[in-house]
Amino acid sequence: MDSLVGSLRLGWQALLLREEAYDRMRAAASPVVKGLVFILVLGLAIALLGFIGNVLEWATTPDLLAIKDTVYEYLTQMPWWEMAGGSSPEFRQQFQRWYDWSWNLGLTLGGPNLGYSAANIVLIPLGLVARWLIYGLLAYVFARWLGGTADLSETLGVLALAAAPQVLRALTILPYVGVGSLIAIWGVLCAYVGLKTAHNLPWHRAVWATLLPFLLALLVLFFAACLGSAIFAIAVRGGS
Repeated sequence: MDSLVGSLRLGWQALLLREEAYDRMRAAASPVVKGLVFILVLGLAIALLGFIGNVLEWATTPDLLAIKDTVYEYLTQMPWWEMAGGSSPEFRQQFQRWYDWSWNLGLTLGGPNLGYSAANIVLIPLGLVARWLIYGLLAYVFARWLGGTADLSETLGVLALAAAPQVLRALTILPYVGVGSLIAIWGVLCAYVGLKTAHNLPWHRAVWATLLPFLLALLVLFFAACLGSAIFAIAVRGGS
């Protein structure tokens, strides 16, 4: 428990971009284990808060199916209904199909989804861990290439603290609050401070070590998109 509380305290200090937090993580006995525990606890807390928010939204949302029936009845009583061919069974059937599809799509995309929120209790922590490991490995390679001194374990440890801004996702349980861009920018700043501190890099090299993994990912996505477009074009041309 003391170790967990200590990790959370480090996370708070890292959120404030304090270099001593990253120094302490680098000097820890097992930076990777400590970082993994921090990310899992953080991800689980975020997912649980999101689930609670969705439950509250679901509990306070009016019966959308009743609203759907009311709107449909109102539409069919408007003057345009008969002008559009509402007396035709075929038109009524097609309109009903379109209307049901539109409502189902809206409920799926816009309504509270408790199943998805429950799955996020597992998916969010796993997603954070996967991103941490992939980015951490790439950042370690680039930091060492630029003259860094930390080993992989120390690098992963300090970069685990870069997940601290994810705690701001808890604010999304409030209506009309969006923090996606803020989390991304703040996370990059935390990664920069962590790499600069752990690898003893000058600021300009730390910037490159922080950004090069993202640039590499964009490059890979670009080539993948080009390859996919080429394959699609060949398939279409071959089919014709």
